[in-house]
Amino acid sequence: MGPNANTQSIVAPERTFHHGADLEALNDRFKGALPSEIMRYTLERAENPVVFTNFRPLAVAFLHLVTRIKPDIPVVWVDHGYNTPETYRHIDRVIKELDLNLVTYAPKMSAAHYDAVYNGIPAFDTPEHDFFSRTVKLEPFNRAMQELKPDVWLNGIRHDQNTHRGNLDVFTQGSHGTVRVAPMFHLRKVDVEKYVHENGLPDNDIYFDPTKGEEHRECGIFLHKK
Repeated sequence: MGPNANTQSIVAPERTFHHGADLEALNDRFKGALPSEIMRYTLERAENPVVFTNFRPLAVAFLHLVTRIKPDIPVVWVDHGYNTPETYRHIDRVIKELDLNLVTYAPKMSAAHYDAVYNGIPAFDTPEHDFFSRTVKLEPFNRAMQELKPDVWLNGIRHDQNTHRGNLDVFTQGSHGTVRVAPMFHLRKVDVEKYVHENGLPDNDIYFDPTKGEEHRECGIFLHKK
């Protein structure tokens, strides 16, 4: 083909998920949509989606939903080292039953090391606890984001979990230039319990988050703006 031949320029399709995306329009569009519809739309358009989970009670419902659509999606777990024995056994079972593509990130300081140097988990709402949260959760979370470079961060949060989450939505801006997508956001706890029961999924309620403690508190990851 000669240099003067007419050629048609190829225009790359516009990305759906980026920090300049019209998330308000997406939230309006999917208001009242099924979680599976939101999940499918997101996974069809995301360039490098990942799932973050802490394997808290009922988290298996979200993991089941997303892996039914994209079985090989990276499932990122920050293992802070303070989970209950029941939770660790539950995690092993879920990994096997759902055949998860699990990617584990751990703090640079083990739980045993931290306890020996700093005398265990500090009291909530203190500078010491802020340091603890950064050490065991935020640092490995940031490392995961920097290494995996996702454009979409899928998670299983719901509006009824605490006040902070109640003010969010399905599509929100996440840290590290991501779009955070919560397909189950508008569900209630009873809806998720029903999903777990109907699909015969394993669950575990003997769970403790050392960076959060009580259910109504927010963990650092969802407050993090980096």
